[in-house]
Amino acid sequence: MIKKGFLSLLIAFFLFAVFVFFPNSWIKSWIPEGHVEQAKTSLSPLVFQGIYLQERMLQEPNVLPLYGSSEVNRFDPFHPYNYAKATDAPYSTFMIGRGGMQSITHFLNFAAQEENLKNKKIVFIISPQWFTKKGMPELHLAPNYSLLHAYDLAYNEDLDEELRNRGMKRLLEFDTVNRDHLLKIIYEYKISDGQERRIIGPLAVMAGHFKKALLEKKDLYYSLFPKKPHELKSNDTLVSNQTFEQQLHNAEEYGKKRVTNDFMIEDKFYKRLENSGISRMKGMRKKEDYTNSPEYEDFQLVIDVLKDAGAKPLFVSIPVNGYWYDYNEYPEERRQKYYNKMKQVLTEADVDFVDFTDHEYDPYFIMDTIHIGWKGWVYLDRELDQYWARP
Repeated sequence: MIKKGFLSLLIAFFLFAVFVFFPNSWIKSWIPEGHVEQAKTSLSPLVFQGIYLQERMLQEPNVLPLYGSSEVNRFDPFHPYNYAKATDAPYSTFMIGRGGMQSITHFLNFAAQEENLKNKKIVFIISPQWFTKKGMPELHLAPNYSLLHAYDLAYNEDLDEELRNRGMKRLLEFDTVNRDHLLKIIYEYKISDGQERRIIGPLAVMAGHFKKALLEKKDLYYSLFPKKPHELKSNDTLVSNQTFEQQLHNAEEYGKKRVTNDFMIEDKFYKRLENSGISRMKGMRKKEDYTNSPEYEDFQLVIDVLKDAGAKPLFVSIPVNGYWYDYNEYPEERRQKYYNKMKQVLTEADVDFVDFTDHEYDPYFIMDTIHIGWKGWVYLDRELDQYWARP
């Protein structure tokens, strides 16, 4: 008789073999089209850390992806997703972003989708608070970092080699990456063109191929299960059949009902600030300066990978809440230096961009301390319509 322990081990091995060797094409054929639609507003890490659902999304001709951080999940009636649905726009939006996502995580994502980005229009929202003195913190990278994207980068033959090496060198500055000893060896071997890790490097590259295949398979299996869409706060009457001026008016009225403090911060968020001790936050940004940050090099990686892919990005430069930053004692003059530097970076890169940074004292343009909202979305919605209409 076969011992029960051995039988269990045999079954486990059989199931693992099925998981690994089941043809990818078969799994893909089982993933319904509706899962892409659900993923548009799910903002699930399984979507933005994976490849397959994004690949399907980018292959749809009428989808306009919106990349950013936590602002993309502010689904008020003026949010681009709700706006496009309410106005029967010729495009729909797909959100990729959440709190803590910055340039380096987006670079990895774009690199993994390089072959699907050619001639694709995308929107990229730049957050000023990314550009701190230390740039991307380890605390933010760890939960947003995609192991699949990181392994894909090492084997990505579509990507310019110099750009790929720059990306790998930057990633090796993070403990999150260095803790994966296999990936660390592969990166060091690839960056040195085989001059470092001469013996173990080729073995690591072979093992990495297998690990990457497992991660791809895992992504496909996750894609079989629908991602719960984000709960939307739509009100079509505020944007449907309304002129731009009427939408602005509606956004102002919407904001007035939700903001009753001098800092122009949504009341429910302002209460959290009060509970945390708002007086302690006076002068908290006195020494901050967004003009000197390693984030600029990370952001250049984003610009370069999109150019390498032949994408058609629209970058959106947004302001901070001027009232709140005055209280934090980050002076307007110093903020303007950041705005000017970002404009210079985008101009020199010769990319399309929208500069909203003159709206930092515009009530209801920013909904809290840093996130675009209500009135800001109305301005952006108009830009998206014009951008989509361009050849």
